[in-house]
Amino acid sequence: MEIVRGMENLGPAKPCAVTIGTFDGVHKGHLQIIDTLLNEAAQKKLCATLITFDPHPRRVIQVQGHQPVRLLTTIDEKLRLLKQTGLDRVLVIHFDTAFSQMDYKDFVKQLLIDKLDVRALVIGYDHAFGKDRKGHFASLEPLSKTYGFSLTKVEPFEMDGQIVNSAFIRQFLADGDVALAAELLGRPYGIKGRVVHGSDRGKTLRFPTANLEIGDAEKVIPGNGVYAVDVLYQTQRYKGMLNIGFKPTFGMLPSPTIEVHVIDFNKDIYGETLTVLFKKRLRNEIKFDSKEALIAQLEIDKQESLKI
Repeated sequence: MEIVRGMENLGPAKPCAVTIGTFDGVHKGHLQIIDTLLNEAAQKKLCATLITFDPHPRRVIQVQGHQPVRLLTTIDEKLRLLKQTGLDRVLVIHFDTAFSQMDYKDFVKQLLIDKLDVRALVIGYDHAFGKDRKGHFASLEPLSKTYGFSLTKVEPFEMDGQIVNSAFIRQFLADGDVALAAELLGRPYGIKGRVVHGSDRGKTLRFPTANLEIGDAEKVIPGNGVYAVDVLYQTQRYKGMLNIGFKPTFGMLPSPTIEVHVIDFNKDIYGETLTVLFKKRLRNEIKFDSKEALIAQLEIDKQESLKI
């Protein structure tokens, strides 16, 4: 898959089929759009091209009353997932305030027609682009006739009556429902972090933990609690259990920490990077009356994690 960063780095135009969107998470709904694009491209012998944006538009355009959006995937994670889909090309456009003011008609003419030679455009049912999000399916229909490209709208992808979209997945993760989020993503949700020094209290509990410092502050962190996880270190995968929270048994911390106990693992990994894949939320973080009570619960957590 060819990756082009910036419109200015596009080569000569070649007939293509295009889809446009942020594609945060590259979830099952996105894969339905991409599959439709690939089918269009194959039938018409076109270059299957996906256009996405970095940073996420909602981190540039602040909606009143809303916090900046947290991401399911960094740009590098997104590109790695997109490589697995069979796309021919991904164009990453730098999104800033100036670009947000571009009229959708200019976007179609200057980029899709003049630079890409689009012959087929595939968009999701709720996608809109351009200034004030006026570039939606209905407004694109007359342009498709003017410029001679086909226009396909992909209906929402549903699982058990639930529309699969990035906003829902973010909310499920915030609620700690990592198992449902994994169903909608088509894979376990993952975060990556560097192992840093903590209080070393885990060693006294016979459950040493790696304290993770998450490298990307924009990533979604699942809600507080204890989770069964897989841990990727170098080329190996290990079973583990992870706590996100304030350690109430030993006095509330000012901010939450992320600590993972890697089962049957005893290497010194300070300064190294771990990837954690969330499998299931085991329980809430609670305050125990004694260290012994906490140890007993940690043993239960361990056995449950091993089963999962």
